[in-house]
Amino acid sequence: MQRMKNEVSPILAVVLILVALAAVQLLYWRGLVHEGTAQMGKGRGRGGGGGGGAEEVAAGLPDVRVETAAGQGQAGYRDGAARQALFDGPAGVAVVGEVTYIADSRNNAVRMLRDGQVTTLAGGSKEPGYADGPRGVARFSGPAGIAVGPGGELFVSDTGNHRIRRVKADGAVSTYAGAATPKDDLGRETGGYREGRAAQAEFRYPVGMTADDSGTVYVADAGNHAVRRISPSGEVTTVAVEGKLQSPTSICFAPDGSMWVSDTGGGRVWTGPAGGPLRKWQEKGEASKRFLPAGLAPTADGAGRDQLHVYLADSGGHCLYRIEGAELVLVAGAGDAAAGSSDGGGDVARFLCPAGLASGGAGDLYLADYGNNVIRRVSVAMSAKEER
Repeated sequence: MQRMKNEVSPILAVVLILVALAAVQLLYWRGLVHEGTAQMGKGRGRGGGGGGGAEEVAAGLPDVRVETAAGQGQAGYRDGAARQALFDGPAGVAVVGEVTYIADSRNNAVRMLRDGQVTTLAGGSKEPGYADGPRGVARFSGPAGIAVGPGGELFVSDTGNHRIRRVKADGAVSTYAGAATPKDDLGRETGGYREGRAAQAEFRYPVGMTADDSGTVYVADAGNHAVRRISPSGEVTTVAVEGKLQSPTSICFAPDGSMWVSDTGGGRVWTGPAGGPLRKWQEKGEASKRFLPAGLAPTADGAGRDQLHVYLADSGGHCLYRIEGAELVLVAGAGDAAAGSSDGGGDVARFLCPAGLASGGAGDLYLADYGNNVIRRVSVAMSAKEER
């Protein structure tokens, strides 16, 4: 098995691919998100900070299979048969049964893949906007995250509008949390930070989300450097952190109930109980590449609760890892920042700025391949059985 060592230190302000969802947002994000340089190596690593020689990392696991589930690999907007459909910057995914929901960021739409067909559930316009209402009326601005509640309702991070939206099965959209915030000279809301009732709470560039069995929604509030919690009763609070998050963009719960958070701007992964506090999860190594942890998803390979399997998309290294205890295992991609677009085994598959990630069950993951404008299906069941 291939394993990665890394150490991250933010050094330069950059625009992060995950949250550079529209030209309007680019200006804001230059001041919010930092590039991380990550440590790559071959072998094991754990703990935090320095040491060890950098080594070349081999490609991913050959028994893993990657295929394009939807999209043609070019930017556009088209519904229809999965492989003829077009996306533009798909950033978030969520799976319920046989349906895959997609936050199609630059199309300002919520799309769905079902029975080999892609359709638009809500929104859909090259011009960002903000409007609640039925399918043909509702508007979004760069939606980047999507989650499914225990009742089947969809929650969408409307990133450019600094709000959390709720989408019903018929495509009707309402605002679930987030209030209007001050506007800049061009009339665009700048976001804010306020706790309290959902209708009065403020967010700033919310990205990834997840929901637990109680209906509590957790939001990676990237612009506020925080993880926010929205209770079923509509109270917004902030999860405690031992340290400082820089720009969190994804959240998931592991099989053992622990929360995992990708801090893309800080180039680190954090973990802790759902109620907090979150603590840094780190590895050692020599700096040799950017490490931009992005989408997270819980185990998709049937591992028991005693086995911690969380999958992690690395947007900077264009690859997919699995967290096993205190180690990262390279699952698919080259692991050396080699971007591309190819299906096949984990050792030959290539991605371009992979973003959102979701477990589809039965050993499948669904990945929003943001830079390639496609949705990828990754079958990982066999890799869990590989000899250690």
